[in-house]
Amino acid sequence: MTKKSHNKKRNVGIIYEQLLRVISKSLVEADEKTARIAKKIIKKYFKPGTELYKEYRLFNALVSTKITDGSLATKIIAEAKNGARTHNVRKLEREKSKLIKEINYELKNQNIYGQHIKEYRDFATVQTLLNDWRQRGDFKRIVEYESKVHDMLLREDVHVNLESEKDAEVDQLVLKIMTEKFNKKYGLTFNEQQQSLIKEYVFSSKSNPERFETTLESIKEKTIDSLTRFEALCENEYVKNKISPVLDEVKSLSTSNINDETISKFLTVYQLQKELTGDYDG
Repeated sequence: MTKKSHNKKRNVGIIYEQLLRVISKSLVEADEKTARIAKKIIKKYFKPGTELYKEYRLFNALVSTKITDGSLATKIIAEAKNGARTHNVRKLEREKSKLIKEINYELKNQNIYGQHIKEYRDFATVQTLLNDWRQRGDFKRIVEYESKVHDMLLREDVHVNLESEKDAEVDQLVLKIMTEKFNKKYGLTFNEQQQSLIKEYVFSSKSNPERFETTLESIKEKTIDSLTRFEALCENEYVKNKISPVLDEVKSLSTSNINDETISKFLTVYQLQKELTGDYDG
């Protein structure tokens, strides 16, 4: 079987994910200019009718679909193969080259290609398979990668159980002490979602800081979105004038410098989100 290195710059799934992350990061950092540029690039190159749009839809279907029927997975792969072979390869490659050129120019300071994509192996497998289907590539590799994609389609979604990931030295007593500590220091009465955040702070902030940072970023982004929508719909000028400084405060929250004070602010943000929506959005 022929081995070849994978060019992640021409992987439609990776590059789309990287652009989305630039937008998300920029919005959190209040860098509206960069977010606007990245949005414009997505709308320009992934609009319906482009070959990139066609390839991304097919790519996303193979990566994101989760089923339990093996025969259906086989049919999906067969349909995807037929769909891939209808793509205009020359036009697709021209579009990718123009996209890369524009990213290199417009987002040159964003380290877009240096972002870690945890699904990299799956993305590389699917993109290689799409390329091989269109180019009638290495038969053994096609068989191997079709089998991998078949397994991906049948893969069960994994939900992390924080209880099962506790450090041996971190038990329910520590969690209880931490909860009481926050309650005493900040005068908060915690609901289920807030308790869950404290639990993840105790169990995962040290053992898996990257995942915990992602959790905080998600809370922050959802709250910014809720505040923005509330501001747009609010007809009370007095209340509306109070929203902007709150929004600025949420945007300024750090998700990497994690300590008790930071977590107390995120616990308050959870409460704010409840007051805005009537329920939790997280």
